[in-house]
Amino acid sequence: MASNATTRSLLEVALGFLGALLVVPLLFKVTGLVFRAALGVVTGLFKFSTTRRLLGDLLIGGITAFLAKESVLDTVFGKKGRIGDGLLKPPVDR
Repeated sequence: MASNATTRSLLEVALGFLGALLVVPLLFKVTGLVFRAALGVVTGLFKFSTTRRLLGDLLIGGITAFLAKESVLDTVFGKKGRIGDGLLKPPVDR
């Protein structure tokens, strides 16, 4: 009985391997077709000047929003000063 179970197990492994040999190339072909179709849609969208303009506006808005954050401003220009911290102003005693 053990040899019959071993033979059946080997047969299942062999059939699984043959099935994978048939399915994997098909999977690659379908994935490639889907990727090429999506790439065609994206390139088709970039042919329109409206899309390019909207993406440009979105990029400018994103950069502006990032640079307007207080932590970014503090990193670039230093911490916010108080009254009397300027070089030409004397310290204020309060």
